[in-house]
Amino acid sequence: MRILLVFIILGLIGMNVHAVHAADPFFVQSNTATSDFGKELRFELNASSDLKVTDVAFLYTFGVGTDELTAFTEAPTTWQQDGSTVRATFVRDTSIEYLPINVVVRYKWIATLDDGSTATTPEQSIQYNDTRFSWKEKTARGITIRWYEGGDAWGQEILDQAVAGLDRLEKQIGTTVSDPMTIAIYANTSDMRAALPPNSADWIGGQARPDLGLIIGAITEGNSNEVKRLVPHELSHLILHQATNNNYGGMPVWFDEGMAVVNQAIPDADFEDMVNTAARDDALIPLRALASNFPSDPDKALLSYAQSASVIRYIQSTYGDQAIAKLTSLFKAGTTDDQAIQTALGISLDDLDAQWRATLPKATRTAKPIAAPDKAPSERFRDKPVTVGGNSATTPSAPTQATAKIPLWVWVVGGLGLMLILAGIGWNMRESRQTPRY
Repeated sequence: MRILLVFIILGLIGMNVHAVHAADPFFVQSNTATSDFGKELRFELNASSDLKVTDVAFLYTFGVGTDELTAFTEAPTTWQQDGSTVRATFVRDTSIEYLPINVVVRYKWIATLDDGSTATTPEQSIQYNDTRFSWKEKTARGITIRWYEGGDAWGQEILDQAVAGLDRLEKQIGTTVSDPMTIAIYANTSDMRAALPPNSADWIGGQARPDLGLIIGAITEGNSNEVKRLVPHELSHLILHQATNNNYGGMPVWFDEGMAVVNQAIPDADFEDMVNTAARDDALIPLRALASNFPSDPDKALLSYAQSASVIRYIQSTYGDQAIAKLTSLFKAGTTDDQAIQTALGISLDDLDAQWRATLPKATRTAKPIAAPDKAPSERFRDKPVTVGGNSATTPSAPTQATAKIPLWVWVVGGLGLMLILAGIGWNMRESRQTPRY
């Protein structure tokens, strides 16, 4: 009797579950995504609902590969309900809201019904590709190479250099990485420009997105030297990002860029001379100043790369690769730059800078500081304050003082300032024609 009662209860439960499923108040008829490279990503939902829909939200996130990504972001959605039919659309204008190529966009819709319940569509995905070209692919060790111009041997050469760079760097930092990495190689910078963010400078030769595990570069087929230089360098940023990523801090730029330069299969021949010349001219940049962004001036930026690589080589030759591995693990733990250097090398960051400089040529001249007054000229305050709009606490003693006489020094300084601005515009125009190394 008890057994029969149990089966009756289970049967009723099964009937209820089936009834709820059969009477699903929100039914998805189609859920599509289409990509038009350089123009838009369009997402459309068609559904039917027995209940009134009070809201339809579109949630999405993006990254490279299929691993778990960051939290979903809600985006503005256009939707309407006509009787039982529900239609919703979300469009991302990729000509304005830049989206890197090869990223995988994962998305879902959430409809809120007037009874307070919600209906969520199954998660789907679409990859945003540069559809102008027929891409070829090769993959090894979690690295995917994509190219469209050149044969199989050219793609294999790029992949071999990437894997070799991965092996070298993993050995130096004492750890391995597993997140997927993609390298898209364009045949020229003209083709690549459409894959860069809007208003990017004409001289950009590539872009690395460590957060997405993505590299975009332009290398002409057969340019083996550039493959050996660019591919290991940019790949190093992706590897170091994985090896040190944490929620509390990051590695200094001099460590990141220095390791990338050192990991190149072909060194920059002029970097050593550049550092030695700067040492003789007393023009080296303090190591602390290289912890954040490098200077925008192209010559100083190149010196920053060269110095960073020189410091890394000094650490390796003096303290060994174990020190590099220790620093990597400390940056992974969110340790500050000063504390990481103190723990790994037993010296302060400033001592490291001084010891490294001691290995370089002596300065043959001292850089002269730019002269500047240590206080405002006395004539700056020779005129009495002037009332402007009645807000000043001090008023002129006579009506004629309401129109203050502008001192001569103000005209002189203003003229010099205008000349500097015009000179700066000329410099920026010249700088935009420079071709950076990275």
